[in-house]
Amino acid sequence: MQLFYTITVLLIRCYKRVEYCVLRLIGPLILPYAVKKLNEVGVTINKEGPCDLKNRKYLTPYDTVYIRAMNEGILGFGESYMDGDWDADDIASLFYKIFVGPAPILRMFMNPWNRFLYYMQFSFFNLQTKEKVYDVAKVHYDLGNEFFENMLDSTMNYTCGYWKDADNLEQAQLAKMNLVAAKLGVKPGMTVLDVGCGFGGMARHLAKNFGATVTAVTISKEQVAYATEVCQGLPVTVKLMDYRDVAGSYDRIVSLGCLEHVGPANYKTFFKTLSRCLKEDGLCLVHCMGNYHTVMPHQEPFSAKYVFPGACLPYYKEVMNGLGDYFLIEDFHNFGNDYGLTSEAWRDNFIKNWPRLKKLDGKKYDERFYRMWTFYLGVAVALYKARKIQLWQIVLSKHGVVGGYRSVR
Repeated sequence: MQLFYTITVLLIRCYKRVEYCVLRLIGPLILPYAVKKLNEVGVTINKEGPCDLKNRKYLTPYDTVYIRAMNEGILGFGESYMDGDWDADDIASLFYKIFVGPAPILRMFMNPWNRFLYYMQFSFFNLQTKEKVYDVAKVHYDLGNEFFENMLDSTMNYTCGYWKDADNLEQAQLAKMNLVAAKLGVKPGMTVLDVGCGFGGMARHLAKNFGATVTAVTISKEQVAYATEVCQGLPVTVKLMDYRDVAGSYDRIVSLGCLEHVGPANYKTFFKTLSRCLKEDGLCLVHCMGNYHTVMPHQEPFSAKYVFPGACLPYYKEVMNGLGDYFLIEDFHNFGNDYGLTSEAWRDNFIKNWPRLKKLDGKKYDERFYRMWTFYLGVAVALYKARKIQLWQIVLSKHGVVGGYRSVR
């Protein structure tokens, strides 16, 4: 299967290269059309304002920004930005214009042919097997804890915060952890399984503030080391483990930001595993990003190449099918706009602390790395604020809560 996948990706890359060459040939003919479409959604070229795209090579033979964007979508935009071909005062505002509402430019790029290519590249094959699952840890989560310490808040939560009554990132993350604990009804003495525990913020919070005994698993060696250290002296056990290998029986299960790395071929396995580990009268909460419409693919090449290899945002129907006969939905809560606020805070922290990171390791944290992350976080802010990507919290039980379940907000 790996061979077929490699061949498929190679053929797609070859096709995209040929497409790029054709677009270069007809570039002067399609440039006015590209500019017109951008202007129609409120994006200007080489003017003033937060939604202005400052193209350094505009109207020269070396201008490839629009051609790369037509050819590769966000990947083309992103790589030309990393190359220094264009700038913007506010990347998030610029892409918000492209993504909000009917999003004609996004829909035009995500035509049936490009959707098919994305499907073959990111969805048709199982890219989240046990053999591949640690790839994302090596590329992303093991970047170095100093990177995340300079981007996240002091709780080291790397999932969406809850901004209902919050004024800053730390308040939002504490509110999110309290919301999770309240939805699950965590009480002293309960056993909790934390699947995809990250840097241990949730596990620590439940053990320290709610008296729970927590088993936390992650696929990142760096996260295991960090979480073990911050949870010292608390009834928390942190393990380097794939979710498929989890065993035991628990009163409560929490999984924040893990389902995005499971993949559609494995959703049933994921929920079957959680069901197997949950006591008959227990509750489970899954907190994950998600798609509501096929205009958004499971994954897109920029994120797959530079940030989250193997990640896959589930569609609503896929999650419902994955639940199968294993769980009953007690509560479904969507607060996707809050991820825009969270990503915005991460971006601001990253920019503010960039001089410190550069001083730590100027070779690792170079200008290209900086542009890659500012672009990625800016686009993330835009996608969430335009409501093209969602954030779901789903509370599950095995047989239904006797007397009914009452959720909190």
